[in-house]
Amino acid sequence: MQVKLFLFFIICFSLASLSNRALACFSITDDFNFPNPVLNAAFTIQPDVSPFTDCWTGAIRIRSDKNSWRLVANRNGPNPVSVSGDQSNNVKADDITLKLELKNFGMADPNGAVLVSPFPSQTDLSSIQSGTLIVSGIKRSGNSCSVNNQNFYKLTKTLCLFRDFVFNVGEYNGEVSYTLISP
Repeated sequence: MQVKLFLFFIICFSLASLSNRALACFSITDDFNFPNPVLNAAFTIQPDVSPFTDCWTGAIRIRSDKNSWRLVANRNGPNPVSVSGDQSNNVKADDITLKLELKNFGMADPNGAVLVSPFPSQTDLSSIQSGTLIVSGIKRSGNSCSVNNQNFYKLTKTLCLFRDFVFNVGEYNGEVSYTLISP
């Protein structure tokens, strides 16, 4: 009888541990292009012969009820869609500057998340490859990941391209996707 009772408690403890991991609660709201929450930010670049800087901005709101979370990203592009000319004159990822800023809002701990190198300073889009770590989250933002929760970390993004005659004129598409992970 004692062995059966002991096994029952072990099974209950194991199920409780698994359910806690399964209930990891994260939410990302990305308003880079769309008003609705998405995990992907699509971008379209159309350089022309006018020399000026073209920038796109957006923000991700990160809410987590777990400690030790990580924000990772994957990038596709910029891929030339309708361009002609020498391929060496196509827009490449290292032609696009990337600036990220991380701030806390509400009761989220100001030291609870940090940008990982090289993202604390301006870099270029080629810094994001497959599964690139961008933010290391040390503390949770609050007790809930509901989109109505006022406690969150905000990651502001600015992508810029200096448009000049060097680039082939046309359309280039790309996408950056984000994932929140936790141990």
